[in-house]
Amino acid sequence: MGVCLHVGAVSPVSGMASSPRPRRKLKIWRHARSRAVPAGCIPWGWLCLTGILYATVGTLVSSFPVPYWVWYLVIGGVLAQALALAGPQALGRCRWWRANALVLLTILGTAAIAMALGLAMGFVGTDNLDAIEVKATAFEVIRVSLVALMIPALGAIIGAETGDRLLGLLNRWQTSAVLAATCVFGIGLGSLIGLLLVE
Repeated sequence: MGVCLHVGAVSPVSGMASSPRPRRKLKIWRHARSRAVPAGCIPWGWLCLTGILYATVGTLVSSFPVPYWVWYLVIGGVLAQALALAGPQALGRCRWWRANALVLLTILGTAAIAMALGLAMGFVGTDNLDAIEVKATAFEVIRVSLVALMIPALGAIIGAETGDRLLGLLNRWQTSAVLAATCVFGIGLGSLIGLLLVE
């Protein structure tokens, strides 16, 4: 009698402990969550923002009488940034040495664009030395330097974020091609706007 009561008391507990259903449901839910991918759609807003930033670069460079090789810096910097794809998601797929190399490539591309902007905006001013004021000139140099640094940096950040979002739809080379095409189109459109403003 005592043995029967003992078995009857323990068997429900052991049955609950050995029931695999909650664990299976939890595993299935975790597996489905780990494989969940955001709805695939082209990030038009990010692409437009990237194009606008690089259109600003094209407008600024084309508005001043720069040497032709300054455009080589701009295009080279844009292609370097597009090939690097230095966003968190893109870098997370690479090994550490390759990720560091891609970050370095992005820095070099950003520096090339900043150098081109600095050279272009360096033509702002006057040749009349008597008309130069120290305070106004210092403020102008600071403003030009900030613009020359901030626009390429913002372009690199926004471009990397856009590349990460495109990687959910395309492979790495296709993403680089789309990003490069967007940046070059923005620069071309901006250069046309700059030429129209100068004329």
